[in-house]
Amino acid sequence: MAWAAQGRTTGERRSCPSAHALYPLTLTVIAGNVDGLAAGAYRYDAERDVLTLVAEGDHRDPVAGTTLVDHAWLREAAALLLLSGDVEAAARHFADQPPLGRRGERYVWLEAGHASQNVYLQATEAGLGAVLVAGFDDDRLLGLSPAVVPSGQHPLGLLGVGHPA
Repeated sequence: MAWAAQGRTTGERRSCPSAHALYPLTLTVIAGNVDGLAAGAYRYDAERDVLTLVAEGDHRDPVAGTTLVDHAWLREAAALLLLSGDVEAAARHFADQPPLGRRGERYVWLEAGHASQNVYLQATEAGLGAVLVAGFDDDRLLGLSPAVVPSGQHPLGLLGVGHPA
């Protein structure tokens, strides 16, 4: 599923479109109950198609606790896929496109939508369920220790993935 969200296909291309091939998204996998993967927070490296451990331990509960209403069921998901993006870099890159200073942010949100759709498709193919949650407290999520959102990134969406209830 990480590959479906942000993986490399051929050459410089990835599994979902990105305006000007900027690829401002980062995928963090918060694993808790995944066969063959120890509980922890992992960053997906699209260049090498690998997960790199960022923080050991099960972080599903604190991450789910930043949501506005979805904490109870989200903390039970096998994994949480956190999409974040460098909105400021995209804004600078597309600064000359109207509406001035805001076009890049739109492209980041659209890319997050494409990545989420790919996760849904891959989850369905694997017989799993996936649910996108966008209602979370950004400041609380950014303030978690250990940090699960990369420095300089803005949280965009959280996908709970697991076996359907």
